[in-house]
Amino acid sequence: MRALLINPWIYDFAAYDLWSKPLGLLTIANVLKRSGWEVSLLDLLDRSSQGLPSAAEHRYGSGFYHAEIVEKPAILKRVSRHYKRYGLPQEAACSFLKAESRPDIILVTSGMTYWYPGVAAAITMAREAFPGVPIVLGGVYANLCYKHAKAQSGADYVYRGSSLREIAELIGRVTGFANTFSDIDEGNVIPAYELYKNLGYITIRTSTGCPFKCSYCGWYLLGKKFARQTPLFVAGYIEDLHRRFGVKDFAFYDDALLYEAPGHIVPILGMLLRKDLLLRFHTPNGLHARFMTGSIAGLLKRAGFIGPRLALETVSAERQAMTGEKTTTDDFVRAVDHLTSAGYFAREIGVNILIGLPGQSADEIEASIRFAAAHQVKIHLEEYSPIPGTPEYERSGLAPDADPLLHNNSIFALHDAAAIKRFQELKALTQQLNKKA
Repeated sequence: MRALLINPWIYDFAAYDLWSKPLGLLTIANVLKRSGWEVSLLDLLDRSSQGLPSAAEHRYGSGFYHAEIVEKPAILKRVSRHYKRYGLPQEAACSFLKAESRPDIILVTSGMTYWYPGVAAAITMAREAFPGVPIVLGGVYANLCYKHAKAQSGADYVYRGSSLREIAELIGRVTGFANTFSDIDEGNVIPAYELYKNLGYITIRTSTGCPFKCSYCGWYLLGKKFARQTPLFVAGYIEDLHRRFGVKDFAFYDDALLYEAPGHIVPILGMLLRKDLLLRFHTPNGLHARFMTGSIAGLLKRAGFIGPRLALETVSAERQAMTGEKTTTDDFVRAVDHLTSAGYFAREIGVNILIGLPGQSADEIEASIRFAAAHQVKIHLEEYSPIPGTPEYERSGLAPDADPLLHNNSIFALHDAAAIKRFQELKALTQQLNKKA
């Protein structure tokens, strides 16, 4: 029994490897391996792949993807930027497939909805290499744009869900190997990182779903139930992955890492500190400022959290309430104070600010930028991307069945020239203020 797993290219105007790994795909890989399957992984976004030109790398493992300019989709022709394929060159990907034995099934994951051209291209390439082999598509795009994925991706089957048992049952039905799977401990399976030859970092997500329902975010749509792995399990597999692969950099992609901290992140970090492992942790999604305390800030510092990011999003009290009351400006100020008291310099602290929300004025964005800059933290502008099924999507003016390419945060460029100029000015202002921090 053989399975080929593929993490597709990104087709976009911009992309950066911010400690990104296909966690769902790697978790399924572990289930397959434990059930006796031979598994191969073609991660087209793996920057350490053979055949990939060397690229600049951040000292903590993140870095720039290799990119090649490709033809822009007709619907995005008005965007005055190069459209690119990010990841492994196509020739290298085809060479990998030529060296592979014929699989019994091909599993393809998907990321952002507007990256679907990369999904379709990867599926086309796989079908040409292995005609007749069934192809199953899952992931974010498959879940949020199910009908579009069924019609446009080229996959034989599109899986909508997040259950390992369900995907195992689907694989069994499609291949005829229905009785091959071992017992599956849903939620407590370690991603199969051993499929990579080189690892510069490891991505972890210790929970599914989200206990909050921010109006612009879709994680609660992807995982209907908020559930967490046990602290003992998480600490154990972080230690295991560190010792097996020698990796020091771990990126938490949880959306509520500090939520109910005494029962989760506090014991996780406590167990790891007692092991004296000298790890580094990153929080690209942003931490809830509301849950930051002096003791938690001190724990993050001792555990090795680098440049902790806080999620402020906006300083508008009205919009904070409208989007889910995730945080307030007072929460943010207290969180910064706790982190600096714990030993972080203000310039080491990051803050995520959302730009481009429906109805959000440029003046509101500038006020948020200047407020953050006054506290000397590093500002990260996060461009809003419409997510089907969320309240902000309904306010965006996009039709429910709009082409997912229009979910791209670069659709700002489809607005009037004055709006384009204003956003460019705000980005330039942010760069200038960050240099001063």
